Amino acid sequence: MSKELRHIEPFFGWLDHYSHDQDAKSPFHGVDHNLFEFDRRVYNVPAHPLWDDFGSESLLVKILFADYRNGYAILELFGEWNDLYDNDFRLLAENCLTYLIDNGIQQFIIICENVFHGYFETDDYYQALQEELEDGWLCAIRLREELQEEMIKYGINQYFFWSPMLDDVPWRTIKPPQLYALVASRLQNLLP
Repeated sequence: MSKELRHIEPFFGWLDHYSHDQDAKSPFHGVDHNLFEFDRRVYNVPAHPLWDDFGSESLLVKILFADYRNGYAILELFGEWNDLYDNDFRLLAENCLTYLIDNGIQQFIIICENVFHGYFETDDYYQALQEELEDGWLCAIRLREELQEEMIKYGINQYFFWSPMLDDVPWRTIKPPQLYALVASRLQNLLP
């Protein structure tokens, strides 16, 4: 990974719609972001300070939007998804997703275009979270091809909805409710 990771910011186009600073239900409520110091890291490489740390050495997150009334959240991941070393998904589930689930979120859109590598293993954490979601779902969009292949290889793909037609959604140019409506409508074609 390049030392230029510090220049990749989480998407900020929806700050007028949502900010974890104003969301008392967010697991990152009250977290300070020092824009003058690179205190977030992916391994030992400095990352942009606006990403949120959930305990992983290789992966960072940003909650871009949470709608508790309608039960969905949009998250962006950044770094390397590594279940072999840190069990990143367990950490993400325990330190982020479960907080949101406990507050009524049951549907997650997870944007993965800034996840550069994935190292998976068969793990019960994916199944446990799926059971916790009950009728909810996890949808991954903008997965890199090598990430898709690794997820399929280890059977992790069965816990996420993904489709090329979801990757075509111009998510940065629309508002969060529009993205959710598009993803939810396209998921209807993917659900059994």
